[in-house]
Amino acid sequence: MLTEHEILNIAKSIIKKTKLKIKVKFLAYEKFLEEANKSPLIKKVLEEGNDFYDLNVPSIFSHKKDTIYFNKKILTKLLHDEPFSLQKRFIASITHHEIFHFLNKNKMKDLSLKSALKSEKRSERDFKKYFPSLAILGKTITKKNTDF
Repeated sequence: MLTEHEILNIAKSIIKKTKLKIKVKFLAYEKFLEEANKSPLIKKVLEEGNDFYDLNVPSIFSHKKDTIYFNKKILTKLLHDEPFSLQKRFIASITHHEIFHFLNKNKMKDLSLKSALKSEKRSERDFKKYFPSLAILGKTITKKNTDF
């Protein structure tokens, strides 16, 4: 499994090429869950009775802090038996996905569920358009480890 340092280096390298001002760091699981709960979309899914760990959300973008957060527990769950080359591509995949949230954040009118859904759809659409193979990889790894 890639180390936190290796994961951060992959993400920072991608962000540096974009020349965007985005920070990236790891959060412990409980802090990551707190940050995730700030998302109206994740909050709604959890209110429906889903367990956060089962959602396989490996990264979150904070609109307020312009920061991508990763969680080692969830990344390990998703990637522990994958080859290093695929792990690196998955980190690239989720980093690019979160970058599209950054690029689209000014289109998010408020913190409502409706705005969050539109933001997710916009980011997914743009991600698939510019990085189709990474978008497919990200979905494949996440779905492979989802029980519902």
